[in-house]
Amino acid sequence: MIERYSTIVRRSLYRVLGTTVDLDDLEQDTFVTVLARCHTLRDPDALRSFIVSVAMRLARNELRKRAIRRFVGLDVLDNSGVPAHDPAAAQYARHVYAALDQLEPGARIAFVLRHVEGCELTETAAACGCSLATVKRWLTRAEAQLRELASQDIVLSTLFEKQEGAI
Repeated sequence: MIERYSTIVRRSLYRVLGTTVDLDDLEQDTFVTVLARCHTLRDPDALRSFIVSVAMRLARNELRKRAIRRFVGLDVLDNSGVPAHDPAAAQYARHVYAALDQLEPGARIAFVLRHVEGCELTETAAACGCSLATVKRWLTRAEAQLRELASQDIVLSTLFEKQEGAI
């Protein structure tokens, strides 16, 4: 199970959180939690979405912890998430993650799952552990906030122009 789903868990955590020293720990915590709670899974076909929902719950908790640490001045992260050999991509990534840091955790996770991972709305709602209506509200809020941030940031506005229609 771990070999089969570790790629999607790691990729989802990475895209939501950016680079972080805790990424390996969060991936491991995801599978520990899944193994502890797999007996509650009624439909074996829902295993993938169950695993992703556990990972996203842990990601949401991590985002909340970061916000608290940042508030008290204990957390300063470089979330570039891009190898240094590509400076242009690293610059875009820094600006994108800085914008994502402005979003509330639920909205950030919903946005990344929907627009980066390409999940369907129902799949996004299941992974977020909330209703379809809540995901739609989060996405509307996140998209509006990101558009506003992009209007104030030349790098993001260039990126949004390239992705016209994606958001």
